[in-house]
Amino acid sequence: MPIRPQTRFGPLTLGLAPKIVGTISRRETLSQPAAFPCDIVEVRLDLIGADAPAWSEQIRAIPLPVIVTIRLASEGGQWTQPDEARLPLFEIALQHAAAVDIEYRSPLMKRVSALACQRQKALIISYHDFEKTPPLADLQQIIRTAANYGTVVKIATLTQTEEDLATLRALFAEQCSASVCLLGMGPLGPRTRVEFPRLGSCLTYGYLDAPIAPGQVSAAELKELLR
Repeated sequence: MPIRPQTRFGPLTLGLAPKIVGTISRRETLSQPAAFPCDIVEVRLDLIGADAPAWSEQIRAIPLPVIVTIRLASEGGQWTQPDEARLPLFEIALQHAAAVDIEYRSPLMKRVSALACQRQKALIISYHDFEKTPPLADLQQIIRTAANYGTVVKIATLTQTEEDLATLRALFAEQCSASVCLLGMGPLGPRTRVEFPRLGSCLTYGYLDAPIAPGQVSAAELKELLR
């Protein structure tokens, strides 16, 4: 299936070929921009800490489009403060980054969508299930709903069986207005990071400094495997 509608990420256009997202989870990596082996950089502000000195200026210094993510603890992150406290951080991030990531189940989702629209920035709406791969119909509904608010819908589920992989593959047939990123976590996760971009996933994620999700491989390894 072809990659979905074209989406601007700063100077990059999604929809021409799958892009590798390299994730930064450590302050020292953010403070020392390098020749990262990826197309887009994800800055995990929940891991680095919103109190990191001059994080917004450091984002601007990265010579690639940046996604800012402040992942809730309930979805595998380390943000344990009230959800509402993330809103001013998203407002700052949208001034400097190419995109932000907000959870599908967050009460802030619609408000952050409006902010991203005002700033003409991309918005990733993400859904994570670390326990299972939900039924196909449930995931289809998530994509349809999230596509009304985001430019990219990202779904990551625990993949333990071939049936789980088949469920995720079936989502590539789903028609919607957003680009779609599908990822598996757990034992079969690494396969999806290479296979799914070739099937139509607009993004694939690897780490730049340390793995932060089950089944995640390095961005450098993904770059080699996707050649």
